[in-house]
Amino acid sequence: MACQGVWPEIPLLLKIKRMKKRIIVSALFLIISLASALANDRLNENFKTGPGVHNILSSQLPSVLLMDIKKEYKGYWITELYEEGKSKRPCYFITVENADQIIKLGCDDSENWVIKSTMIKAI
Repeated sequence: MACQGVWPEIPLLLKIKRMKKRIIVSALFLIISLASALANDRLNENFKTGPGVHNILSSQLPSVLLMDIKKEYKGYWITELYEEGKSKRPCYFITVENADQIIKLGCDDSENWVIKSTMIKAI
């Protein structure tokens, strides 16, 4: 008689086990989806993607701006450079960094850079 009480519970235990697997898989899928969405939001925020915004090469900068960067930020490397707008006077944004700091610059008059932010790197 004791065996009859255990056997009917086995299908129920199998259903519970399958349900746990489905819940875990669903939770992992949800976590991965949210992480991906957050990463895309950060990417869009960091690179300011949107209409009229696109990355450019340093050689595509106006010569005045390029010479200023080469002169003032000689020991830095360019990590981000993009152009916003495609009118007669587009805005340019650049991020330069060295081992110690990150500097974000912007230019809207095609002649002078303006420091937008400076960040010291953590040691």
